[in-house]
Amino acid sequence: MNPVYFEQVKQLLPLAFLLAIAACGKKRETALPSISPITESVYANGVIKAAGQYTVYPTVNGNVTALLVKEGDTVKAGQPLLRLDDRSSGPAAQSAQAQLRTLEQNARNNGPVLSQLKEAVEQAKDKLRLDSTNYARQQVLWGQQIGSRSELEQRELAFSTSKATFIRAFSALEETSNRLRSDLEVARNNAAINAAGNDDRTPRSLIDGIVYDLRIEPGELATPQKAIAVIGSATDLYLELEVDEKDITRVKPGQVVQVALEIEAGRAFKAEITRIIPIMDERSRTFTVEARFKEVPAILYPNLTVEASIVLREKARALTVPASYIVNGSSVLTGPDERTPVEIGVRDLERVEVLSGIDSSTVLYKP
Repeated sequence: MNPVYFEQVKQLLPLAFLLAIAACGKKRETALPSISPITESVYANGVIKAAGQYTVYPTVNGNVTALLVKEGDTVKAGQPLLRLDDRSSGPAAQSAQAQLRTLEQNARNNGPVLSQLKEAVEQAKDKLRLDSTNYARQQVLWGQQIGSRSELEQRELAFSTSKATFIRAFSALEETSNRLRSDLEVARNNAAINAAGNDDRTPRSLIDGIVYDLRIEPGELATPQKAIAVIGSATDLYLELEVDEKDITRVKPGQVVQVALEIEAGRAFKAEITRIIPIMDERSRTFTVEARFKEVPAILYPNLTVEASIVLREKARALTVPASYIVNGSSVLTGPDERTPVEIGVRDLERVEVLSGIDSSTVLYKP
C-alpha cells in the first residue's frame, strides 16, 4: 500500500469515528397522537359599525352660524343639524355654470377641440392611404426585379410611420372625446348640485339615529369636501370584518364568530355571519364580511376595533397530532425514514385531526 495514502486514511479515521458517535447520540423527537377537542377557524379583524352609518357633507359653502344638535343627541329623519351662511355659494354656482358651458361647446362633435382632432385623423388617413399604395406598388416592382432594395425599404418605412401616426391620431380623438364626455357629466352634476344648494343652508339628518360625531364648530367654514357630522343607528350595531382572499371560499352566512374587543379584555362574544360582500378590495386583498352579535356587549361604539375567529368546523373528540408533524400535508413519519399516508380532517394553528392511517398508539417522528 502507498505509505502516503495510508497516512491520509489514519488521519481521517478519528473524524469518522466522532461523526458516527454523534449520529448515534442524537435522539429523534417523537410524539403520540392524542384525543382532544379541535376547532378550525378563520381569523379576521374589523370594526363595529352602526346600521345606516353615514358621514354628513353640506351641499353648499358657508360659515356655520349655529349648531342645532350636539354629539350623543338622538335625531329623527329630516331634523336640522346646523345652519350655514352660504353667501359664497353664488359665485360657485356661476363658476360651475361657466365650466359647464365651456365643456358643452368642446364636447360637441363640431366643437373646436374635436374638429381639430378629426382633421388630424383625416390627414393621417390620407397619408396612410398614399404610403400604403406606394408600398404595395414597390413590392410588385421588387417582385419583378425592378427597383432597388433601398427603395422598397423606404416605402415600407413610410408606410409604417404613417400607420403609427394614424393610430395615434385616432387614439387621441377617442381619448379626448371620452374625457370631454366624462368631464361634461361631472360639470352637469356640479352645476345641478350648486343650483339646488343655493337655498339649502340647513343640512338635515337622513335617518332616525344618533349623532356620533360633530366635526365642525360655529364660525368655521363648511364646504362640500369637508365632513361635518357622523350619524348612525342608536341601537343596531354590527361587525364589519376583513377576511383574506385565501380564506373567503370557506366563509358562509350562518357561521358562528367568536369576537374579542379591546374594551372587554378577556371576554369573547358570539356573533353570526349575515352577509358577504362579493367583491375584493384590491389594495388589502380582503373581502368584507358582516356579522351580527348573538351576545351583545353592554357597551358598544362605532369604529371600535375587533378581532374575530370565524368557526368553520369543530369536534369535541378527535385524534389529533401536532401540525409540525405533518409531512407535505398528507403523511406522517412512523419511523425515522418511514412515511405513512394519513387522511386529514379539522385543523387549527397548532394541531391537525387525523381521520385514518394511524391510531393513538402510533409513535410519530418529527420531520
